[in-house]
Amino acid sequence: MEQSCYADVFLPLPLPGSFTYRVSSEQVQQVQPGIRVRVPFGKSKVYIAVIRKIHEQKPEGYEIRNILSIVDIEPVVTGNQFRLWDWISEYYMCTPGEVFRAALPAGLKITEKYRPKTFTSIRLTKAWGRKKKAGQLLAGLIRSPARSRLVTAYLALSGNHHGDVPPGVNKQELLRKAETGNRVLSELVSAGIFESYETVMSRLEKDDLPSGIITELNGPQRKALEDIHTAFDKTDVVLLHGVTSSGKTEIYIQLIREAVEAGNQVLYLLPEIALTTQIITRLKAAFGAGIAVYHSKFSDAERVETWMRLLQSGPGNENKIRIILGARSSVFLPFIHAGLIIIDEEHENTYKQFDPAPRYHARDTAIMLARLHGARVLLGTATPSVETYYNCITGKYGLVELQERYLEIGMPEIKVVNTRDLKRRKQMHTNFSPALLDGIAEALINKEQVILFQNRRGFSLLIECGNCGFIPRCRYCDVSLTYHKQGNHLNCHYCGYTMPVPKACPSCGNTGLIAQGFGTEKIEEDIALHFPQARISRMDLDTTRTRKSFEQLINRFEQKESDILVGTQMVSKGLDFENVKLVGIMNADTMLNYPDFRAHERSFQLMAQVSGRAGRKKSRGTVIIQTADHNHPLIRMVVTNDFMAMFNSQLEERRRFQYPPFARLVEITLKHIHRDILDNAAGFLAGQLRKSIRDNILGPEYPLVSRVQNLYLKNLLIKIEKGRDLSRVKSRIGARITELSGIPEFRSVRVQVDVDPY
Repeated sequence: MEQSCYADVFLPLPLPGSFTYRVSSEQVQQVQPGIRVRVPFGKSKVYIAVIRKIHEQKPEGYEIRNILSIVDIEPVVTGNQFRLWDWISEYYMCTPGEVFRAALPAGLKITEKYRPKTFTSIRLTKAWGRKKKAGQLLAGLIRSPARSRLVTAYLALSGNHHGDVPPGVNKQELLRKAETGNRVLSELVSAGIFESYETVMSRLEKDDLPSGIITELNGPQRKALEDIHTAFDKTDVVLLHGVTSSGKTEIYIQLIREAVEAGNQVLYLLPEIALTTQIITRLKAAFGAGIAVYHSKFSDAERVETWMRLLQSGPGNENKIRIILGARSSVFLPFIHAGLIIIDEEHENTYKQFDPAPRYHARDTAIMLARLHGARVLLGTATPSVETYYNCITGKYGLVELQERYLEIGMPEIKVVNTRDLKRRKQMHTNFSPALLDGIAEALINKEQVILFQNRRGFSLLIECGNCGFIPRCRYCDVSLTYHKQGNHLNCHYCGYTMPVPKACPSCGNTGLIAQGFGTEKIEEDIALHFPQARISRMDLDTTRTRKSFEQLINRFEQKESDILVGTQMVSKGLDFENVKLVGIMNADTMLNYPDFRAHERSFQLMAQVSGRAGRKKSRGTVIIQTADHNHPLIRMVVTNDFMAMFNSQLEERRRFQYPPFARLVEITLKHIHRDILDNAAGFLAGQLRKSIRDNILGPEYPLVSRVQNLYLKNLLIKIEKGRDLSRVKSRIGARITELSGIPEFRSVRVQVDVDPY
């Protein structure tokens, strides 16, 4: 009797564990871990699943259904990827299906197979393909000018060939060159002179830059590179702490070159899609072919093609990918032999995925990915996160310092402007201080560029009735609507709800609606009034919806086709513009006063990073910080570029109140459409958790925005003491959540778990 075979599969659904299906005798020779299969699920649904395990153990307790069909010949998910999925699922308390859904491009999760992009090629048949036959062919077509032109055009495009099979040419190019149409070509195909066939073409951009252009390192850079090698002898994770414009990228390129020459693949992670535009040019100039870019702004077909090329990047493949440049989702790619992972601007919170699950941090996930491959990790930043720097001083990570700017240009001069005093004396011009306006004017006269930073998009933060104080709010969220002048609408930045600006107050009928606060859109408008001849660009979420819009904005500013760049935190993340003389921080107070334990750390990082965009190549730059609290200790730390003062003050505060790195945080968010049910569920869960684990549990409490998309929210924050068994605590948390969902009254309550919610 033939032994039955079963496959455990992951489905792209938020369900725990794997699901078992029967493998038919016809499928046994084809199935293996990592291939995709079509399976039935539920009453009538069919999904693409990926096989995790093949075995002969029949499950008990339910009817086993059959695999409908097999999609792949070779695996599309590797063993190391499965191991990484398992770690993400366990550490971030999510299901394997949620990891699967996030990891694979959409084109690999649909039931139709991915179709490569093709074009029609034309070539002479073998009978007419030889050189001596070409003359006879043209002589025979002398009475047909259109056919003769077509053959002549083919010979010109295909060039000389010596093989048995004539070369193909693009059909459209051939018809264009011959100045003829499809009918003539079809006649020659029917006559056995030409044949047509489909050629696969890449959707990815071609590497058309000369390679081998690697900048020589200066003395401090060479010393830093030597120190990195020494540190890698002791630990696999090293932090390069280098001031802004110290030349960290040149050091990265040297390390990439060493890894590639050793036959390894390199993952170069960036926190912002915009940064890939500048970095890819430098990498292609250094390494030429074998580089791919991967992030969400690429089409799904392009991402699938990158995935499939990586799977084929083994030894001997001329088309292999050696270097991946990408945003956080790049950690899910199927690396074959990763040897080095570079995480640039490691402190950035955009490496953290907040919604939907898995709520992973790309930096920490990349370190685990490196461990699975036996690879090394280089973290790089001018403003390390408190947790990373703590890992360095306690010996967990290696530390290399680079405290001199490239070309020995000094750090920018930072001036602090007291806006409270200026407003009292009525010297603020809209939202610009006299010092900032004078600095912009001087920069423009000298043909230099300016960056203006405001970490709020839109025109104004809200509009308010000047008579009764009414403020339009979102219909579905407990938040005021942001005014966007372009389009003249009010927008919710939480759920996307929009409404036209009312002509009068809906409450009292007053027509005097006043815009309060300011965002990047208003700065763009106001600066144009002050400097009407200036060319102004704006970089925020509203102007960078597509990959091309990113590239066009950056290229325009880089080519000096724009004088002033207004932007949100996008402009602070490692962009390199040689002609920027002045950076203006429009309002430092909104960052300093945010209710979060990392507010001061992030404020320092943002201000230090955006300041570092000034004076990078030619001469020392200037930064003007506008604030109503000019004596704030953190402002002084930014002015003196005193990272250690910020680090030590934050470390002491976190030690006192038990925040990372002295404790682990797990945040539980409960959601429900009815407030009373939510209150009862949150109270029950909090009580059960306090009985089950002895760690400090804060809440439940409503967050600042207590209703989003018509659901009320309540949060619990669990502080897990350092040294506790994290897996055991998480297991107990999971058990209490399962217990909650088993109570009929609370089954409709959504529970969201976020490990390391920062």
